[in-house]
Amino acid sequence: MLSFWFLGSAAALASYAFAQGEVQSKVVCDAATKICYSTYTQTEIDITYGIALPKNATDPYDAIIKITAPADKKWVGFAWGGQMVWDPLTVVWPNATSVVASARWAFSTGMPLGYEGAEHFLLKGSSSNSTHWTVNALCKGCTGWQSNEDERYALNATGTTQFAWAYGTTDVSTPQNNDSTFSVHAAVGHWNHDLNAARVDDFDSLVKSNLLTAPPVVTSAPTTARTTIVTSTTSSSTSAVVKATIPASCSGAGNPVFQGKLATGWKATKILGGLRSPRSIQFDTAGNMLVVQSGLGITYHVLGSDGCITSSKTLISLNSLNHGIALSPDGKTLYASSMTQAYSWPYDAAAATVGTRTTIMTGMVNGGSHLTRTLAVRPDQPNLLVVSHGSNSNIDTATSNPSTGRAIIKVFDLSKIPSGGFKYASDGYTAGYGQRNEVGMCFDNNNMLWGVENSGDDFRRTVNGQSTDVHQNNPGEKIHYMGDITKPNNNWYGYPSCFTVWQPSDFKDKTFKVGDWFVQAPNSTFNDDTCVQKATPPALTLFPHSAPIDCKFDPENANMFITYHGSWNRQPTTGFKLVAVPFKKGSDGAYVPVDPLTSTTAAKDIFYNPDVTKCAGNGPGLSSGCFRPAGLAYDKAGRLFMTSDTSSNGEIWILGQG
Repeated sequence: MLSFWFLGSAAALASYAFAQGEVQSKVVCDAATKICYSTYTQTEIDITYGIALPKNATDPYDAIIKITAPADKKWVGFAWGGQMVWDPLTVVWPNATSVVASARWAFSTGMPLGYEGAEHFLLKGSSSNSTHWTVNALCKGCTGWQSNEDERYALNATGTTQFAWAYGTTDVSTPQNNDSTFSVHAAVGHWNHDLNAARVDDFDSLVKSNLLTAPPVVTSAPTTARTTIVTSTTSSSTSAVVKATIPASCSGAGNPVFQGKLATGWKATKILGGLRSPRSIQFDTAGNMLVVQSGLGITYHVLGSDGCITSSKTLISLNSLNHGIALSPDGKTLYASSMTQAYSWPYDAAAATVGTRTTIMTGMVNGGSHLTRTLAVRPDQPNLLVVSHGSNSNIDTATSNPSTGRAIIKVFDLSKIPSGGFKYASDGYTAGYGQRNEVGMCFDNNNMLWGVENSGDDFRRTVNGQSTDVHQNNPGEKIHYMGDITKPNNNWYGYPSCFTVWQPSDFKDKTFKVGDWFVQAPNSTFNDDTCVQKATPPALTLFPHSAPIDCKFDPENANMFITYHGSWNRQPTTGFKLVAVPFKKGSDGAYVPVDPLTSTTAAKDIFYNPDVTKCAGNGPGLSSGCFRPAGLAYDKAGRLFMTSDTSSNGEIWILGQG
């Protein structure tokens, strides 16, 4: 299974850390290229890092990086900001007798994605043989970048700085491609580097004389300009929905990266590819599609009457945007979120332009396990912005108190934005708390709020000192009903203490039903019965580890469609599909799931991977072997659109029946 470079834990770095302020680099000159580098060698692993900078280095400025490693090191990573996340990464590896340099960026502890803000050009001295390999490259865009607080950061070329390294001992997946995935690191560390000593005379002329005419940095082969439609293969008992025309193909979209299967009567066509981790979709009032591409910003796509894309452009370039997007009901104000902040822009759908950005919210947690902040605006309440914030870890015990502002959904009155924006934890009012990570939120036709929750991992049930592993098929994911957001909802939905049973047979100490509450370690003061008394139960329980991250009701409110992003904490894997949960309207006019809480068959497969056991879900940034459903949206014609956020080759699909 593919994994990721994790570099950020103080404990992980400790074994190779040095005293604060102590410089470990020294100047070494290369006779062949005539370049002098400020160089550091990690003697225990025989890897050398060299940096050369212009004599007069003013942001933005270029840098030369030279990395030499023994043949048993299959890839080496270099963090320009001294940490894994939120700074440019140079990741290098051998490719036969040549080498590859790849610019990457990580927003979380997942596979670093391709970074468009930096580019490498190989220089003389780059080569690979049976004992060692060397990458010598000019990097444009590595010495300055935008922080996660949207501030410009640049390396001080006349001072010292901390750099970080990592390496792996497993071959990268596709060494000829600079967007290849690679394995988890074997070791990580950091050191203090003298950048002032890296400044050299005649930097530009040295670069010019050493540039390779044909740098062996190979990108992925382009896909052909046609789309194949996936045929229906299985039956589905979803309720009737509006049937909209689905194109058989879309010119220029390319072939699907991964083949899929569909429920009987369904069609799916790829309409766009080559995207960078496309997440949420928002249609504007003119029918244009806005897409959040994590680490890039928001892109604008014009659709033809057939649902195919006719033109695209980048609307907002802001690499801190990672998931959340919403639009005011009149279509004139666009909202989006980063991990820590939320913003608004005046928006013109016809001109495809935005005005000056305003920060409307700050104070959301910087870091942790759950980094996305979902946004929603109720159609009949243009001044109410709903913002979901996940927990900080698997079991974030402090969130039993809603004042932490984590594992909670809150509502903010946009007509009363204070100077500097809302403070998430202290402002607004609650639309429910104790939702571990309610990434997906959607309104039904009564404008009542629903959500889908990612539940916990690595669970054990411990009773009287006897511990049983129940994590494979427990706890269940959840569908929650929050209801009317025009008034506070102070209900507690169970997290971080109460969870729902999916497979009762895994529990040996008592008899459970599907959907029952359980705690991991019941005692005399807090146990399963405490949950029954205090927690608001879900409307429905979903298959464990599926990772639901978006939901949308069809126009008739006959089905809630949910994207299962896919598991990482279960073998075999599960999820990686689009499902539909049938709904009905009760005698009181409220919408409810057709199936009871005890059901294990409520979610019907609609669009799914042929063999989910071949899917690898390693956190939010990487999926291999399968498409990975993420965002959903309906257009005015009743067609359902879905993103697949697999690494750097993300896709958008259009789906429908008929």
